[in-house]
Amino acid sequence: MIAILAISTFLDTLCWRHTVHRLETVAHTAIATARKNGWVVNTTPSHRGGWPFGAWVELDRLDATHPASSGAPYDAGWAAEHLRLGGSWPFLLGAELPVSLTGHQAARLVLNNAILTFVTADLQIRFKNPQDLCFSVSQLKLAFSGHWPDKQIFAKNLSGRLIRFPEALAGATRLGIDAKAADLSGFPLPYGASVDLHQMHLALALTASDASTELSLLDPSSYGRLLLQDASASPASTNSRIILSGAMALPSRNGTLTLTVIQWQTLADRLLAQPEIESHLAPDLQVALRKALEKTSTRQARNGQPLSMAIPVVNGEILPDTQAFSALFNGKAPLP
Repeated sequence: MIAILAISTFLDTLCWRHTVHRLETVAHTAIATARKNGWVVNTTPSHRGGWPFGAWVELDRLDATHPASSGAPYDAGWAAEHLRLGGSWPFLLGAELPVSLTGHQAARLVLNNAILTFVTADLQIRFKNPQDLCFSVSQLKLAFSGHWPDKQIFAKNLSGRLIRFPEALAGATRLGIDAKAADLSGFPLPYGASVDLHQMHLALALTASDASTELSLLDPSSYGRLLLQDASASPASTNSRIILSGAMALPSRNGTLTLTVIQWQTLADRLLAQPEIESHLAPDLQVALRKALEKTSTRQARNGQPLSMAIPVVNGEILPDTQAFSALFNGKAPLP
């Protein structure tokens, strides 16, 4: 029995040393690649752990910054605490490489005077390969500032997948994102209003531009087209569902989106109850909305077909066609 335990301990130690060495190589390669791509990376000394139940390499702190330059017109930064590469043996025996960040994490991206900040404390990442990763976080704060109006959005139980194809040919997918969140608080609406959403889903793809292979994935000029496959969510405390899909050319940010609203009557009731929204609606549209709501006041009518229409996007601005809405609700177009 003692001999079996001794052999088991020896093999476990041997496997631990081999795995830790491999993880250290992965970490050093990632840092070296980041520095080669213009990032300034500073870390605390790494230390090993996990034996006998697993293997990992830990960093107490990592700070990375990317100053803007003529070849990379964006400024970015990332500050991470308690970064662990690796995990227990059951996770390491699979095909994925786990990364956990249990401390305070903050990332910032500055582009054309628009500032986007991410803050979280419990990010989990699983690499299937260098181009394919899955992520999850229980809470995430997004802050918009600078060129954008100051706004904060809070996401709960956010998870998803990110696929990268840095060498994609022009017109092919270079970056793909599929994400979902249980709750999204403070989502901005036009005219300064906001709404809380639940069961959010986002699926999009960015295609490569002609010069994409020479540019960073964070450089917007590396993309030629945005394909919005699905952006959907339900306003809190309603059975309504808002769905957006469509495409937009880049960098012009011109295109067309298709808006579909399931149980639109409930959503219209709530919008008309918000003075900051109602005051910006054209008077004829307000009248048309109220008449349409009166016609569909019964439960059976409100469970009818969804509302669906095309909406133009010009220079990144969504421009609802109020005349089309008015015609729709006044009965000059088929009412769902």
